[in-house]
Amino acid sequence: MITIFVFSQNLVLNSLESLLGNIHSDKCVFITTHSLFDEEQDLLKKRFGKSDFISFGDVLTDEENASCDTAAYKNTFTVQEYYNEIKRLKNKLIISKIRNLYPSFKGFLLSDDLGIYRSEWIRAGFHEQHLEYYYNHEAITPGAKIKQQLKEYGMVRAAYNAIRLLKRRRGNEGVTCDVYSGVWRGRKYIFLGRLDRISYRMDINWTLDEGEKDRISQCLFYSKEECTYLTTLHESTNNVVPDKQDYSVYYIQDGYLPPNYSSLYLKFKPENVKYYAWDTLGLQLFANQGIPAEIMPFRIHKYLPQSKFKKTVKTILVATSGPGDWTAQKNRADEDLLVKAFCSIAEKYPDIRIIYRCHPTWIHPEHNGVNSINRVAEIFKERKLMNITLSTNIPDNDTNNFRVSFPRQSLQSDLEKADIVFGEHSISLIDAAMQGIPFASVNLTERRNLFCGISDFGFPHCSCIDDIERILRDYGSKDFVDKYSEAIKKYNEMTDES
Repeated sequence: MITIFVFSQNLVLNSLESLLGNIHSDKCVFITTHSLFDEEQDLLKKRFGKSDFISFGDVLTDEENASCDTAAYKNTFTVQEYYNEIKRLKNKLIISKIRNLYPSFKGFLLSDDLGIYRSEWIRAGFHEQHLEYYYNHEAITPGAKIKQQLKEYGMVRAAYNAIRLLKRRRGNEGVTCDVYSGVWRGRKYIFLGRLDRISYRMDINWTLDEGEKDRISQCLFYSKEECTYLTTLHESTNNVVPDKQDYSVYYIQDGYLPPNYSSLYLKFKPENVKYYAWDTLGLQLFANQGIPAEIMPFRIHKYLPQSKFKKTVKTILVATSGPGDWTAQKNRADEDLLVKAFCSIAEKYPDIRIIYRCHPTWIHPEHNGVNSINRVAEIFKERKLMNITLSTNIPDNDTNNFRVSFPRQSLQSDLEKADIVFGEHSISLIDAAMQGIPFASVNLTERRNLFCGISDFGFPHCSCIDDIERILRDYGSKDFVDKYSEAIKKYNEMTDES
């Protein structure tokens, strides 16, 4: 008999010991949304004997992940429903693959978070078992389980919409975000939310405006002839402007947008909302998905300077991205692949210092898990790797007041030390290039390169550890610098396109 355990990195691994007395099987299979490090696998092998290890990222192909994103859109009405349905379909497809691999088994579901969709595993015959967790996710509680089941079957949609409408009618008591006002070419603009990720790209002098904030709190809005309301994609929950054609509202691109994204989350917006992109590269995703969008008329053209190459690489900065359930293409296991790769680089190149910058959103209990950054720190410590350390400049993030946007300056101290920056598809790579620091993108998943919009200009891209090593060897050579300079030229030419 085979025993299968399903869990996330929110599970305290040592708590699995409590199950040992009840397990009598020829082999155990551990299925996780993250990718277990060698040390974690060795611990489980020692306690459970013969074992297989499978991460969510191992199971589905690029095309299968894309199919989840596409199919989820058909019967969902809000962006949160869409994300939930992506997760459900992805779990259902993974379960089908697992059952083909192991036709006969006894299964235990140990987690209900971080990419795991509880009801699909229960329906497949897995027995729920609660152990010890770093964060006691509300989905574990009986009341929350009922709430989750209602969500899964769409029964709270009407109630959700009614509550939202009632709040609007009572007035926007909850308008707690910053409100800014500004004028460009004689037209009034009002920005809702934080300007951290976008102000450097807008040719508007913004003023924090308590008067406009009070006006919005009283449900008083300017007509589209008088004013345009703005916010960013990451701050769009701050949009309280009524969904009427009387008002002009735009959501602005505030990060890199993969042109090959299969997630259709951009389609979920109020009918009166339109999109602004930074440039023609930013327009590609909208065009590929048939969504109308315009280039921001008040944009500042941001050009890349020629990069400064030192004689050799002495310090690497690794800038990670944030995983979540907004697309099946992203797996929490993908982040672990990057950790494993740069641990290998640290071992092979002891004279190179590596600063590992985990994305600040990791610690959210629905993103990568509250213990995710600690887990990486523990691996560095356990492997006694003195030349790879966590960034000390990661902004604090509070799970009770969670932020998805941060001042770009929070990256600055790390960039000042770096000779080259590696990352998957982070806007931090472009931030580095804007300061003359070379970068290379990395995708170790064997699935689509989500940074293709940038790497297609000719910037270096890595799909394996050998590629990373090649870049470290070639860094600063005439051929490498010439190719990099040509990529910068192409990027800057794109910036001037309209």
